[in-house]
Amino acid sequence: MMKRNILFLILLLPLTLVGQGKGGKFTIQGTMTIDSLRNTAAKVSMVYLSHEVDGQAVVVDSAKVKNKQFTFKGTAPVMTEAYTITGFDNGAVSLFLEPGNIIVDAFDARFPVGARVRGTESNDIYATYQKLNDKVSENARLAMKKLMDEHADIVDIPAKFMPYQTAVFNANTLAYKIASMKFVAQHYQSPVSLYIIRYGLMHVFVPKFVERELLRALDPSLKSHPMYREIMNMLRSSTLKVGNEGPDFTAVTPDGKTMNLSDLKGKYVLLDFWASWCGPCRREFPFMKQVLKLSEGHDNFVILSYSIDSKKPEWTECIAKNELTHPHWLHVSTLKGWNSDAAKLYKVEAVPRTVLLNPKGQIVAFDLRGEEMVNKIKNILEGVETYE
Repeated sequence: MMKRNILFLILLLPLTLVGQGKGGKFTIQGTMTIDSLRNTAAKVSMVYLSHEVDGQAVVVDSAKVKNKQFTFKGTAPVMTEAYTITGFDNGAVSLFLEPGNIIVDAFDARFPVGARVRGTESNDIYATYQKLNDKVSENARLAMKKLMDEHADIVDIPAKFMPYQTAVFNANTLAYKIASMKFVAQHYQSPVSLYIIRYGLMHVFVPKFVERELLRALDPSLKSHPMYREIMNMLRSSTLKVGNEGPDFTAVTPDGKTMNLSDLKGKYVLLDFWASWCGPCRREFPFMKQVLKLSEGHDNFVILSYSIDSKKPEWTECIAKNELTHPHWLHVSTLKGWNSDAAKLYKVEAVPRTVLLNPKGQIVAFDLRGEEMVNKIKNILEGVETYE
């Protein structure tokens, strides 16, 4: 039994065990009380089932609206993840896609964010959390109203009223933290808890607490969930410094193969952010080739060059023209330019930018260039310096 840390020291309550999706069949049935858009008189005629992939909303299915009703059918993903139903002009309906019959209770299409979803395990859990959150919010509203009624004579005097207002705000925030932590503790095997941490608790706790107390209290099976990785990457990016583990990311090689940075654990990795149009980047090529010559006969070092190009021909032609090929020189990109996920995670504001990682994935150094880079890696390869 894994250690539950502070969550279970505070909240020794019965636990609800929830498995992840099995890739079975699903049906989503929804009904609208009002089927018009908010900003125009037009009716909602089509709705779309969407999922976020690499920061972009991808439509995976569509359905016609007939008599204010719609239905989606299909095969659920192996892991239960958050999806949205779009097609409105004022937000979307949120749900967890998993096997079973998912019901979107009757809602006003002008305000789809307020729709409630039920019928499957994860959606029922999240509906319970929404009710809990509504109760906490209402208590906060009542507490603030009571304060204003009791101190009506100083409400319009900020210097006098602010201390009272701050005290009530802090008390309300604490109530939210406790209620949400309690809920996560009760549902520590559910992927819903990951989303509560990501979109709720991460904003009210410092990164170290989120990782050490919240994430470690979850079932180990959730570590393979995409949202777990997203949270960990956000935490690592927020504490990006020598000695800490670097964020993981996924990118694609020139021949179309998907690759994770974490695939290279067990080796020293020189993570090199560059672009084909970058002159200073090209001036680093000879030094990298020196490093690769030194690495011959060693299996514990690679260069991973991450291009922030947005056009594949420019990227691949630059690799070929400059002969940037070697068994220990790997190339990846997502062709998103400065919007590349890895570039954001590693706070890349200019190129070239290098990050040296040890075999555990921990950061050894930033922005090694030229002879300094060559000497550093030479010392590591020869065992003069070790960072394992």
